[in-house]
Amino acid sequence: MLAIVGESGAGKSSLLHILGTLDWASAGDVYCAQIPVGKLTDDDAADFRNREIGFVWQFHYLLPEFTAQENVAMPLLMRGMAYQEAMNKASGWLDEVGLSARRHHRAGELSGGEQQRVALARALITGPKILMADEPTGDLDNRTAELVFELIQRLHHEHRLTSLIVTHNLDFARRCDRVLRLNQGQVEEVPPQSLPS
Repeated sequence: MLAIVGESGAGKSSLLHILGTLDWASAGDVYCAQIPVGKLTDDDAADFRNREIGFVWQFHYLLPEFTAQENVAMPLLMRGMAYQEAMNKASGWLDEVGLSARRHHRAGELSGGEQQRVALARALITGPKILMADEPTGDLDNRTAELVFELIQRLHHEHRLTSLIVTHNLDFARRCDRVLRLNQGQVEEVPPQSLPS
């Protein structure tokens, strides 16, 4: 579990986007999961994202016209999986994030923490090896943010993920295995316990 920290504008989100093939580096070689992602074609990059990476953003980006279960199932439906099979898998993931009772609610009927848990289930339903989270608790109150971070930690361990988490929350960063700090175009690894309280 790797935290990426730094001042606003340091390039944390840009780094995540480049590693996740959502943006391209202007120079140099970029490897993610031992794949030279900067050399992938657009189609290969899309396939890499679809197979290897689950994304969670600060804003959940749930589709408001669909239920929580349908939102979670969407990546599988877009892959061409049969509707009922995708819905069954989505139901299992909603159980895993503690939202089985809210499966038929639309995004607007869910709290911020519930919306983010749905987004996390949607990110992981395809079985990615890598979870990339950009300020996943940034829009949440302290208690809800803590619950979401604990859920990310649990899913990280249970599903043996590699997790890259951009965060301003140094308390969460201290609880990660490794921390990278971006500062004026430089990347330095810092011991998690050395971060200020």
